[in-house]
Amino acid sequence: MSHLLGRGGVAGVAGVEVGVERLLSDHDREDEIKRAAAAADSTLRAGQDTVVYTSRDLVAVDDPDENLAIGRRVSSGLVAIARAITTRPRYLLAKGGATASDIATEALAVRRATALGQILPGVPVWKLGQESLQADLPFIVFPGNVGDASALTDVLTALAPQH
Repeated sequence: MSHLLGRGGVAGVAGVEVGVERLLSDHDREDEIKRAAAAADSTLRAGQDTVVYTSRDLVAVDDPDENLAIGRRVSSGLVAIARAITTRPRYLLAKGGATASDIATEALAVRRATALGQILPGVPVWKLGQESLQADLPFIVFPGNVGDASALTDVLTALAPQH
């Protein structure tokens, strides 16, 4: 993420950071979901490709079951943010296998998709089915363990509008 939004980044890409601690807080969760969705809507309406990403501070405990619960709560927060964004993007990219699955099935209600090919080796691009909440939207399923530090930048560079 630092490469994408930093010096090696893509011009015109806006970043919306989601605070993991706020997603985990019963008190702050809904406000963080609304804030992130509103920020993403604003940048999408302005014509910018928008990256919604979680804060980089690791939140972990000693109990493996509790760590899974933390991951599920963060993922459900990202699903809620994706569902709350009202501006249709040019495409949607979800990074991480479980996260991509949750975004597709829970946020977008995808039941069918057509595989269009790969944008990078191991990174498929789908065209979402008519039943989904974003019919015909290109959806890039970016597994968490694929690519190097510049892979996201490479993909967004390839997708950048040509002026």
